[in-house]
Amino acid sequence: MKSMTGYGNAHIFREGIDIDIEIKSINGRFLDIRYSLPRELSFLEATIRHQAEKILSRGTIEIKLYYNDHREPRLYLDRTKLLKYNELAIQAITLLASDEIIPIEFLLQEPGVIASEDRLADDVLLADIIKEALNLALQKINESLSKEGCQIKDVLFASLQKMDKIIAEISTLCEPYKKELFQNMHKHIEELLGEYSIENLEQRIMQETAIYVDKYDINEEISRLRAHITTFQNTLQETGDIGKTLNFIIQEMQREANTMGSKFSTSKSFPLILTLKEEIEKCREIIQNVA
Repeated sequence: MKSMTGYGNAHIFREGIDIDIEIKSINGRFLDIRYSLPRELSFLEATIRHQAEKILSRGTIEIKLYYNDHREPRLYLDRTKLLKYNELAIQAITLLASDEIIPIEFLLQEPGVIASEDRLADDVLLADIIKEALNLALQKINESLSKEGCQIKDVLFASLQKMDKIIAEISTLCEPYKKELFQNMHKHIEELLGEYSIENLEQRIMQETAIYVDKYDINEEISRLRAHITTFQNTLQETGDIGKTLNFIIQEMQREANTMGSKFSTSKSFPLILTLKEEIEKCREIIQNVA
């Protein structure tokens, strides 16, 4: 079990190449990778995503790469561009009837006059160093996600145990409440009817009363809630991506708790059901951060 919130970084300096990589992750419904790369390394996005997908499955991921190349560059002078820029500068001087001298620095600053023979996309050493740094950063964030996932698991297990105890308390209140409700209704009916009698009326009233009281029975909801708790606990023990499964289970638990609250609300049961709902909602919020 892994969280979706984590951080990993790596720094490698080798043979004049300085690479820093930072990876941050927060919760998200899907895998959304956002890149912050130097423009000259933008061609690496597909490679970085391929590597990241081996470790990360869900979440909003931000990958930042900082790059400095201290190696001696292989530069050359583009003769054609230099001469053309010089020709245009001479035309401008002639047109303006100026006696200004064209500085060499001006010509050398023009785009493409000084070109590089280095192609970063073909630089094997650079690719190897970036791959090594990326894998190290991914390893660190994976450890971070797993560590927080274990902490989340402990909190969820504790909350499930609390829910189980609350359900047991509610269960003990159900039958006495039904008996009390039946007795009270029977008493009120006798008071209302008095000596008024019709053949089989009492038997029919008793049957209807029993049916009415049975509507307050929550044994099915309790049984389903306990089954959901067991399924939730078993799912927590599984490996892989379980966040969506846990979310589906918690929705069913919320539904059962709401039904229980609408069917069985007494001065004793209300605070218990309220606490139960609070625990379920707490778990629902927590698992939004589970991958």
